[in-house]
Amino acid sequence: MTNKVHKNTYLRRLNSFERKKDYSYNCISLFSGGGGLDLGAHFAGFKSELVSDIVPVYTETIKHNLPHVNVYNDDAMDLTPDRVRELSGIENDVDLIIAGPPCQSFSIMGKRQSLNDPRGKLTIKYFELIDGIKPKAFVFENVAGLMTVNRGEDFNNLLDFIRKTTGYSIYYEVLNAANFGIPQYRDRLAIVGFRADIDSKGFVFPSAPSGYLADKLPGKVPSKLVFEMVDGLPNQKPRIHTEAVVQRFLATPNGGRDRGSYCDRIDPNVPSGTVLVGSSMGGARPHIHPDLPRVLTVREAARLQSFPDWYEFCGTSTAQYRQVGNAVPPLMAYELLSNVRKVLEEQ
Repeated sequence: MTNKVHKNTYLRRLNSFERKKDYSYNCISLFSGGGGLDLGAHFAGFKSELVSDIVPVYTETIKHNLPHVNVYNDDAMDLTPDRVRELSGIENDVDLIIAGPPCQSFSIMGKRQSLNDPRGKLTIKYFELIDGIKPKAFVFENVAGLMTVNRGEDFNNLLDFIRKTTGYSIYYEVLNAANFGIPQYRDRLAIVGFRADIDSKGFVFPSAPSGYLADKLPGKVPSKLVFEMVDGLPNQKPRIHTEAVVQRFLATPNGGRDRGSYCDRIDPNVPSGTVLVGSSMGGARPHIHPDLPRVLTVREAARLQSFPDWYEFCGTSTAQYRQVGNAVPPLMAYELLSNVRKVLEEQ
């Protein structure tokens, strides 16, 4: 077993990111979900003093893994800058605010009603809070489809709104998880802003993995590496399928799609497709295991997302799948936030 771990560079790297951390900067997290952004911030040296989500089990997961955080579960539309500061306990400068507002109104999986959707209005609320709190930097992440809604008009309007409301220097880029040593193709839009008094001319978006074992990773990490040694890990509970489903899955080739469930079967030799929201009762389309006739467990999906094995998801299996499927890959967030940190260090 020791030799197997030694050979699996991805798992060695993944589990080198530890729960204990010395922090250099503070952070506030809004629309936190299951904690992908917060975990990336943790790895990059930002301490989340406040995590906020209207779904209690999501913040329960974050607090279970990062016990120091303060939690807010009421409607984000009721938050004010003063209330956010009170909840976080940060009296002086806020270094960073991160957020991933609900993306269904922007997603190709949703109705793409964008900013007219009540969930789209949460995006506007986020930037109003940025203006009121005035952190040194902010990060907003969402689906890449946001850039093409209404032929890009909504995105351009959003950028104009951000600049006029906050006065921050704005940078944006679409990042793909597979470029950062993560065994999954997943596009996410990142918008990064720096306060006017912060010299951000040196900021660049990351383009490759960095740190421990990064130079030992293959160009694209194959998904087969996540399926080694999962027995006994948290959230590793395989779903039981009917015999009819098992036979359909057995007949589905790697890289193919099951016509009954529309689940894709993973090709083990390349990164997986985007991990989607799924549940033990059905829901959206969790991937099919490359070798076994079943969908992925929560832990297997979490590894595709780059959550370390010590990060445990709370709630029902449905809630666990949703947290994983909606998350920002933590190691991609780590790379992005490490570059934000570099700008703050240079001030």
